[in-house]
Amino acid sequence: MRKEALLRRGGALIRSWGRGLAEILYPEGAVCLGCGRLSDGECLCPACREELRYSDVLDSWQLRDIGGVPVWCMRPHRDLPRKLVLRLKHGTEARAAKAMAGMLRDRPDYFLHPAPGTVVTWVPGPKGRIRERCIDHGKRLAEAVAAELGLECRPLLIRKKNDRAQARLNREARRENLKKTFAPAERIGCPVLLVDDVLTTGTTARRCLEALREGGAEEIEVLTVTKAAG
Repeated sequence: MRKEALLRRGGALIRSWGRGLAEILYPEGAVCLGCGRLSDGECLCPACREELRYSDVLDSWQLRDIGGVPVWCMRPHRDLPRKLVLRLKHGTEARAAKAMAGMLRDRPDYFLHPAPGTVVTWVPGPKGRIRERCIDHGKRLAEAVAAELGLECRPLLIRKKNDRAQARLNREARRENLKKTFAPAERIGCPVLLVDDVLTTGTTARRCLEALREGGAEEIEVLTVTKAAG
């Protein structure tokens, strides 16, 4: 067990060094997160910005419902949006959050108009996984969305236990895995916008919604960057 912990810490340290070296060789805005070519000072080059803006037009800006709560999904989980999610989540590329939040500027009139006073929050990740990845990607994404919408961002949920990674589990295992995982961080008397990167089965969103309601939240909406197939 001690050996595994040392290996995880070593991997995190190597990733941290690698990120620092990459910033020296390729300062922020020098290289496009999408195609890897030289950019013009933005995290995406002009061609990738256009691709992100117009890709999957027919399948974009979807509205779902989970337990009576509107769930807004900006893009299908494929191509450039999927790449940006992975760059943020596993590549420690914090600037990918800004690129994804920037998609909200071109949203249709019907898509996501939070009430005044809405607080943006996120799904709290396991502390060990955040250390391993060297980034709290959920927090970074929520902060970018809040900045884009001009809203306050703060943690409204706490994670009471660690769990296995949801991506490796089937639908039934996902339900069991997240039972009693989340709790409200405070008494909540404001509208809430819960931000997450991917909507798959909706299990994570349901568990978070239960905790937010337990904390007193009455007006809740969910925003995800992508929606997985199925």
